Amino acid sequence: MKLQHKAWVLILVIVGLCAGGAMLGARYIVRDSFDRLEADRAATEGERARRVVDQQVQTLSATVRDYAFWVDAVAFVQGQEAGFLRDNFDTENLGYLGVAEVVVLNAAGNTVATVALVGGDELGEVDADRVNALRDLIAPTLAGGDAKALLKTMRVSDGQLEIVVGATVHRPDVANPVVEGAMVMVRRLGEAELERLAQVLMMPTRLSLVDPGHAGDLVHVQARDAKQHDLHAVLVDHQGLPVAELIFALDRRLQQVASTLVWTGVTLAGLAGLLASLLLVFLLNRMVLRRVQGLHDDLKAIMDGDLKGSVGAHSEGSDELGRLERGINQLLDRVRRDAVAQREAHVEQEALQMQLLQSQKIEALGRFISGIAHDFNNSLAAITGWTKMAVEDLDPTHPSHEALQQTLKATRYADGLMRQLLAYSRQSPPRMAHLRLGKLIDDARALVASGLIRRSQVEVCQLTDEDWVQADPTQMQQVLVNLMMNASDAMEGEGTIHLTLDAFDLQPGTPIASLPEAAGLPVGRYVCLSVRDEGSGIAAEHLHRVFDPFFTTKTVGRGTGLGLSVAHGIMARHGGAIGIVSPPGEGACLTLYLPAVEGQQEVTTASAADPLQAGHHLLFVDDDQLVRHAWSRLLERQGWRVTRARDGEEGWKFFTQSLTPWDVVLTDMTMPNLDGRGLARRIRNTSNPPPIVLMSGNIGTDERLELLKSGFAAVLHKPVEAAELERVLREVTGGRAVAAE
Repeated sequence: MKLQHKAWVLILVIVGLCAGGAMLGARYIVRDSFDRLEADRAATEGERARRVVDQQVQTLSATVRDYAFWVDAVAFVQGQEAGFLRDNFDTENLGYLGVAEVVVLNAAGNTVATVALVGGDELGEVDADRVNALRDLIAPTLAGGDAKALLKTMRVSDGQLEIVVGATVHRPDVANPVVEGAMVMVRRLGEAELERLAQVLMMPTRLSLVDPGHAGDLVHVQARDAKQHDLHAVLVDHQGLPVAELIFALDRRLQQVASTLVWTGVTLAGLAGLLASLLLVFLLNRMVLRRVQGLHDDLKAIMDGDLKGSVGAHSEGSDELGRLERGINQLLDRVRRDAVAQREAHVEQEALQMQLLQSQKIEALGRFISGIAHDFNNSLAAITGWTKMAVEDLDPTHPSHEALQQTLKATRYADGLMRQLLAYSRQSPPRMAHLRLGKLIDDARALVASGLIRRSQVEVCQLTDEDWVQADPTQMQQVLVNLMMNASDAMEGEGTIHLTLDAFDLQPGTPIASLPEAAGLPVGRYVCLSVRDEGSGIAAEHLHRVFDPFFTTKTVGRGTGLGLSVAHGIMARHGGAIGIVSPPGEGACLTLYLPAVEGQQEVTTASAADPLQAGHHLLFVDDDQLVRHAWSRLLERQGWRVTRARDGEEGWKFFTQSLTPWDVVLTDMTMPNLDGRGLARRIRNTSNPPPIVLMSGNIGTDERLELLKSGFAAVLHKPVEAAELERVLREVTGGRAVAAE
């Protein structure tokens, strides 16, 4: 079959299916819409009926409260005001209120008096069985002791639906009234009440007491015949159990209108589909199909030929099909030009994908480090505290004294490692400090000694002692460790890494041919640190790309291409530079340039602080028991009177219940129930709050500054030195805020 004929058949089939779908859609959509309208109408009417009945319940509840809250009602229950029931509940008043029975009970649940409307115009007593049933209903409310409690329910008794409302009797002029008894009123929904309800709702109404709520929903519709449906509104008691159903007759005029609209829509959709299909066949055949057939023949010839040849489509006319034919020819040319480029791009894309996976691994590692930092630093804080106490308890000549000192040194080293890992996982701005690059080299050597550079050796040559710079210690150590690991990888873990520390003056007019990386640096004195390996070096064609993100000369799985780009960014933020030279066969040498600064003056150690005067009261809040006990003992030895709390809620309890004022509050950040922020917020809202010191093992630089601005007197990082903690506590109690590490 020709393409032209296939198009005719396809158009007829598609239009026919669309028309048929439109007809079915019109039928089901319209019918479904009217079904929803009918359901919405039924739900609205049912809910309206339930609200009308509920209004009667609320009206009776207001009546019961009015009588039960009188002083005269209290006196009547107590044996006084004997005429209360007779004066307030005669036949006229009961008929006006719509009340059939009234029962008054004392606080013990015993019957005080009853009155019932008999025959519509006589008063009588309530039957004993009915009194017992009403007493059972009101008993939980009476026993609860709540002076404002109400019982509102419905029940079926003697084939009639009754509204039962009970209220406690108490004095209204007492702040905390005592329940003296209870008053229960009963209203019956008889034929007259149903007739009035039907007039209000403007629908025929009847009451069903058989199998209420059988359909599950409180409002549901059941089919009766083709003209009417029954709307069931379920009435429930105070326990939510179905008691009775109000049944209303709903007409089905909406269904009749829906049926008419459905058939009208189906007919119109069928006629429109037939006319549209005929018109489309005529226009498509005349304007498009014949030329499309010609284009198809051209494309077949192109596909049968060689893609590298020059075969193309014949271009005719200036309309869309003519432009399409010319576009096909242009596309063929582009495909031929891009074929080689796409194959090359595929190889590069695979490399970038591997680099992205490596960077995601680094990000996941950072999140893991941040997650364990709190518990790890808590453990270090506990070890530091108990070890410090052991050092104080032992004589300096004791054989274990040196071992304990080494333990404290090891905890400080572990704390430094965790801070470096946290700083690496957070993209925080540099925290500048005076430091010596010689000391930085020693720390980096200790860090990589754990196997980061495998079996490679490190040789240091320090040519200057003027190695003071202004830099972020953590970021600079990150750069140096990365360069040392790269050097080790270049030598396959074997050989010597040469570190050279020197200084030079960059003056105006100084030749920089040998130092092209220093071309953008201002004049002045610089400290330079070189890291050289004994590997095979970097190819000359790769030297200009080594600082590009994701570029690496390592094998797949050995590098991400991020280390040198990160190092380049860090050096730029420090006002320095990084350069690289790699003579053929002589390894690679990377040099860091940092502006030199004056050496830092030695700080004399302050003399030991005087013992605290008695009475300094400190609240220590921490969820880690070991930390809480160790540091509490240390603080108590220094003269503090310490109260310990295991979380924020317990700390707040101790804070509010203390009879003596607090001098300072020392709290952890992350705790169950109530964290350090929440506890501080509560304390600051009190009058004359004490200074609050926060101590946590996982706080970044930006977060520390934010916490200080929010009102914390000081922010400490676990584990903290005992002397530093004592200094901070003394200063904040003197009224000075401290931005401690």
